[in-house]
Amino acid sequence: MWKTLHQLAAPPRLYQICGRLVPWLAAAGIIALATGWVRGFGFAPADYQQGESYRIMYLHVPAAIWS
Repeated sequence: MWKTLHQLAAPPRLYQICGRLVPWLAAAGIIALATGWVRGFGFAPADYQQGESYRIMYLHVPAAIWS
């Protein structure tokens, strides 16, 4: 087990694996981001006190976390 793990963690092999995974993970991330925005802006109900201005949280909070 350790030999296999060591071989997979070696930089040349790891870069090869990651090179194949990055496009798939990037696509999954973009799909998840788009799904979250659609659900946040399109399907989330308006707040009973703040109304539609509450939905801006679905954009500003993730942007603040990323920065």
